[in-house]
Amino acid sequence: MNHGWLGALLVGLVMLGAGNAASAEAVLDPPPEGLSARDVAARVEEVFRGDTSYMDATMTIESPRLPEPRQVRFRAWDDRGQKRSFIRIVSPAKDKGMTFLKLHPNLWNYIPRVERTVRIPPSMMLQSWMGSDFSNDDLVRESSQLDDYEHRWLGVDPNPTHPESVAAYHLEYIPREDAAVVWGRIVAAIDIARMVPLWQAFYDEDGTKLRMLRYAKFSEEGRPFPRSWSMTPLDKEGHDTRVEIHEARFDEAFDDQLFTKRAMTRPLR
Repeated sequence: MNHGWLGALLVGLVMLGAGNAASAEAVLDPPPEGLSARDVAARVEEVFRGDTSYMDATMTIESPRLPEPRQVRFRAWDDRGQKRSFIRIVSPAKDKGMTFLKLHPNLWNYIPRVERTVRIPPSMMLQSWMGSDFSNDDLVRESSQLDDYEHRWLGVDPNPTHPESVAAYHLEYIPREDAAVVWGRIVAAIDIARMVPLWQAFYDEDGTKLRMLRYAKFSEEGRPFPRSWSMTPLDKEGHDTRVEIHEARFDEAFDDQLFTKRAMTRPLR
């Protein structure tokens, strides 16, 4: 997934070298013949994001530094084809009206309490988004898991532990040499019936797994979209961020005026 955003995907272990390191907990069957790993990745991207998507969601952040979980309500518009996205914070009150605008390759943040719009440089794409375990890149999807990575089969998991899946493809995403991405590789499991991600594991360039993104509560009506996302950093004990999707719509036409700096400063409606 990279996940405009949404943020965000994908799969695990035919060759016993890199495969075991990527997904040692799963015993995988060989991949299907006649189906490329990139075809699977492209199908997941289409199901997960569509041409456009709108979401209304609440993010809950847990951290040892917080006396109690912090919640952030936001709305997000993602236009995959035009590589643009818009996010507006609805609550809490101190952050209400904050907006994020991506017009590839640029990302801006409007902060209403100081009435200032700032550009977020590429060097900050891995920084925390709104104090969560998601990054700026996850939410605005500046990098593309389809275009910036090569896709390799790892196999098929006939017995995934995910309660909403009976079989899953496992893929490995390896960044292209010229891609400006932050991960050394991504391994992910994709539900075969729905062609949606079940989880993703993110590794640094040294092969250390740094975080897990898990999806659940798949909609059974219309598009099989996961309504619950959970991001867990593996190097930060007690940290966890959950996103609950209240509403999701896909493939609607957006007004071009939404993706402008002027729209960033408009009062919340």
